[in-house]
Amino acid sequence: MSVSSGPRADSGEALLRRMVARRRRDNLVIAVLAVLAICGGGHAILDAFSAPPPGPSENSALVLIGRSHLAESFATEFIVSYLSATAAQRDRALDFVGDAQRVTLPTTARQVLDPLVVYVSRELTSDGVDVWAVTVSARIVRKNTASVDDSRQYYQVAVAVIEGRLRALALPAAVEPPGRAPELALNYGANCSSDTPFAQVASGFLQALLAGSGDIARYTTSESGITALRPAPFTSIDTTMVKAEDSSCGTNGTTARVLVSVNPKLDGAETPTLSYPLTMIRASGKWQVKAVDSIPSLKFPLSAEALRTPGTTAAPPTSLTKGPTSAAQIPHATQN
Repeated sequence: MSVSSGPRADSGEALLRRMVARRRRDNLVIAVLAVLAICGGGHAILDAFSAPPPGPSENSALVLIGRSHLAESFATEFIVSYLSATAAQRDRALDFVGDAQRVTLPTTARQVLDPLVVYVSRELTSDGVDVWAVTVSARIVRKNTASVDDSRQYYQVAVAVIEGRLRALALPAAVEPPGRAPELALNYGANCSSDTPFAQVASGFLQALLAGSGDIARYTTSESGITALRPAPFTSIDTTMVKAEDSSCGTNGTTARVLVSVNPKLDGAETPTLSYPLTMIRASGKWQVKAVDSIPSLKFPLSAEALRTPGTTAAPPTSLTKGPTSAAQIPHATQN
């Protein structure tokens, strides 16, 4: 009987097979790393071994917007239900607020119409609890009448949002409507008369845009993407005011911001005045509308017109009368 004194030595063939397998495994790892490096550089390699990215934080915009919407919906439902409840529906109010509230309700129900959230703010946040102040306006049908009070009433309620669950902290309070903000100073310092380049191009552009009068491509850049409204909402317009950042009103410069006010008419009847902030550019000596801006041009740093001396008023704009300025050059038709 023979006794082995230790592990048997591997044959040359077995050793060769293990070396080939190890080489194949190493080549595969190198190939994967090379692909990651090509696709995303060093960051891709590091990211492959890092933990997944964290979710949105408690104070991220997405989370706050969601909680704000929850608070707004809850506050609106609470205020409408509470203001329209009767004494027989006391439990209806306590579905939203704690039992500790002392509630007195009328015997006759009131109808609450057109609720609208007018202001919301997060007043407190602590340990996963957000407290929001929500102001809701509504119109209320007068008692014993079918008429509706056209003036809106405003009510504010505090809402706690706790892990997606909601509760009113107290009964609604009647409050004043949100105040009007001071008027921001616009950056249109020049009044342009009707024969200036800005006024003529802006007037022709808005005639085509709103009333379908003329080819709008004559007044717009090819990349603007602006097309005439269809069907045309008005039959004609009268341009009443053109103001610009540039005091030359189009005789100089290559880029301009312009504010245009018009009085539209529908079948000869007047309609409310409209205003259009425009961006214009000049190419080959011809002004064209590049964009209808979403906001007017503002002075920076932002300043409030309400800071003027009490009792003073801004100087009225000049009327659109003929003056000794050069005529506008209307561009040839282009393909949009």
